Amino acid sequence: MQNNKPVQKGPAVQQSRPQPEGERRIIRIADTDIDGSKELKDALRLITGIGFSFANAIVKSIGVNGEKKLQDLSGEELDKLKNAMKNPHSAGVPGWMYNWRRDETTGLDVHLIGNELKSKHTLHIQEIKTSRSYRGYRHSFNYKLRGQRVKSRGANFKGRVGSTLGVTKKSAAAPAAKSAAK
Repeated sequence: MQNNKPVQKGPAVQQSRPQPEGERRIIRIADTDIDGSKELKDALRLITGIGFSFANAIVKSIGVNGEKKLQDLSGEELDKLKNAMKNPHSAGVPGWMYNWRRDETTGLDVHLIGNELKSKHTLHIQEIKTSRSYRGYRHSFNYKLRGQRVKSRGANFKGRVGSTLGVTKKSAAAPAAKSAAK
């Protein structure tokens, strides 16, 4: 017969060693987990919306060596870095480096990173689709829209949909016609 008494368990003991302050392995910046052993310039480029030039501009604006490891930054330097990414204008990054210039609603230049950039981009494409402009039409049917070749390079992002008709050269067509006539 079963005993319906709840089983008393002792406190769970974890077998992990304490992590020293200087060896933070993963650092979370702008909703992105970044390996702390990477150099600062390279680590910033892992964040969506931050490229090579913008990472260099942020590093120069906060006054930190870009070749320094991310895990070696102090708490104050990390706070400066996060504030500079949230508000690059106050950090002294020029406006022409921002990735979302002349916003339709506000008219301001802003720099979006992470999920903000992804959601803004999808909303912008939805607005273009609903406007039924040429670009919107092409977006809605997943066609190429920037003047790429579509006759022989594939009709959409899935690749070639059907085969194309080729033109044979006169010299190659002549021997084939003679052999067919015999």
